[in-house]
Amino acid sequence: MIEISNLRKYTTREGLTRLEADITFTDMAPPCAEKTLYFELDKKYSYMFAEDTYDAFVLVPLWLAMLHKQDLHIRGKISAKLYQNIKWYVQKIWCDFYEELAPVKLIVDGFAAPPKKRGKIIGTGISCGVDSLSTVYDHFIRETDPNYRINALFYFNCGIFGEFDDPKVQELTKLRNEPGKNVAKALGLPCYYVNSNLHAFRKLADMNKLNFISVYSCALSLGNAVSRYYVSSGTSYEEIKAYRDHYHNRDMSAFCESYLVPLIQTERTELIVDGCQYRRVDKLRNIADWDIARKYLNVCWRYTPDGSNCSMCVKCLRTLLPLEILGKLDDFAAVFDVEEYRKISFRYKIRCLQNYGEDPFETENVDFAREHNFPMPERHDCYVLNGQLIYDGD
Repeated sequence: MIEISNLRKYTTREGLTRLEADITFTDMAPPCAEKTLYFELDKKYSYMFAEDTYDAFVLVPLWLAMLHKQDLHIRGKISAKLYQNIKWYVQKIWCDFYEELAPVKLIVDGFAAPPKKRGKIIGTGISCGVDSLSTVYDHFIRETDPNYRINALFYFNCGIFGEFDDPKVQELTKLRNEPGKNVAKALGLPCYYVNSNLHAFRKLADMNKLNFISVYSCALSLGNAVSRYYVSSGTSYEEIKAYRDHYHNRDMSAFCESYLVPLIQTERTELIVDGCQYRRVDKLRNIADWDIARKYLNVCWRYTPDGSNCSMCVKCLRTLLPLEILGKLDDFAAVFDVEEYRKISFRYKIRCLQNYGEDPFETENVDFAREHNFPMPERHDCYVLNGQLIYDGD
């Protein structure tokens, strides 16, 4: 059995407030060395943490329990809404996604009382990627209803760039946080930085399986302050339907986030999936004329000395091609090396043709080019050599 207990909140020597709970493994070999799970942020904002409920400490241990076929005992109270959704729906969705999981019994010692009043923060993450900036643009720039308009930004440091014990990962995490700070300052929004050690449990599962659960958990930890939190999704509804098998057992967000996240909520905090209503190319079109995007768009996961976009990896290329199709490439010269892109763009276009119908992002780039009558290499001008599509004029 896996047990979560001894929930507490305290201030560390570094001036951070930490919300922490113990994790123990009974009648099984401990799958990791960690003995606690925690979230922490500047002590000025300690009021944000919900210390009367274990809601933030349920999801990652539940995944571990299902992976190791052990029941999970939360020795405290959680949200009744979250409990019911996990009991009836969430475990089934996870099992459909990843065959190595099995349903387990979730035992709790009661249910947290509903708050007398909900928090006033409506937030979202600020990674400065296409999905992130699209959410901010729609729900801060375009939204007029104060009950749904973003009024705060968050950076959840829970291991998205890799293992924390890698110095390059630590440096990259720090560098990638800078554009978000600049966006928050430019928009006049507060930006809160939350650390968590949930990354330590990711060694037991692939990044695209467990990282998203860590993000949801970080949002739930702030239940005293956050009433709504927008989760920026990178996959459209149409792509979820068309590429279900492609994402199966690989990427949880693309496989099931659109219907999983609405179940990950409590009486205090509602998580809303945003972005499925668009293709990625449509998000780029929406933000292409926004000065914030032109100054701070950051999509690259490669390590670069200054945290900038490398302009050569697949993530950069799949962003730059739609901008070229829109005639907006030079408008993003402040954040991309557009001349370097032009040197290699032709081969990437060939790659998109080669992967058409198999890779969702490269497929939509080809479709986007056709919709805009943008010239692409024709397949009859290419040939296959050693499994690679080669342009006849190369």
